[in-house]
Amino acid sequence: MNWRILCSSILITLALIAMLSACAARTAAPPKPLPKKQVQPKPVNPAAQQHYYNLGLKHYANENYKEAKKAFQQAVDNGADTNLGVKARENLKKIEQIMKTLKGME
Repeated sequence: MNWRILCSSILITLALIAMLSACAARTAAPPKPLPKKQVQPKPVNPAAQQHYYNLGLKHYANENYKEAKKAFQQAVDNGADTNLGVKARENLKKIEQIMKTLKGME
């Protein structure tokens, strides 16, 4: 076989392979997104939650709303989906309203 024909055949074969590779890359499915890391909820600490909830009630009764807010937030942080956590969130909303009202009166 002639060298010229052999080289031409090799070049044509390589060109066809390159074209097929380019077509395959265009039609390939896009990569799937990586799964998001799931955040583990903080474990519930019933004793600490009860302590902070009671502390929040004490501060609330004494009209010390800033400290009550901190204590209720701690109660939420120790179990947001428990009964006390839900009550603490409700109390936080009440405190926000009270603090807005008081600030408006200044």
